Amino acid sequence: MTDHSPNRLSPTPDGPFHAQGDIRVVTDDGDTVFEGNDTWLCRCGHSATKPFCDGSHERVGFADPGTLGKTPRPMEQPADGPLIITLRPNGPLRMSGPYTLAAPDGTTCDVADKGSLCRCGLSHTKPMCDGAHKESDFEG
Repeated sequence: MTDHSPNRLSPTPDGPFHAQGDIRVVTDDGDTVFEGNDTWLCRCGHSATKPFCDGSHERVGFADPGTLGKTPRPMEQPADGPLIITLRPNGPLRMSGPYTLAAPDGTTCDVADKGSLCRCGLSHTKPMCDGAHKESDFEG
């Protein structure tokens, strides 16, 4: 697929998500914790500054190649607008708005307006959430 969305989210090999574009990170209650064009979001589950990366993935040996694996349904038409990333309590990053999910190998998926990305580091369908956080002690 081609990159249609101005918003881009990339899982980095053995590291965080890199979010670029019109990005807003909000709590489940709607409080804004970040608004800007470039941020790094933890996906190993160990950052002391969740939802942001603090480099803990290196300390804990987080290993994931950043491939897309199971991806959300693609957009039918290119879309504009902000990408709202909602922090689900002790759960995934809930995406709302258009974005291109891009892997380090060049594979992309232009995503429809929603999806849930793993931030506990335990999903078997990374970068997507499979509910593994429910069986762990993940807090975030």
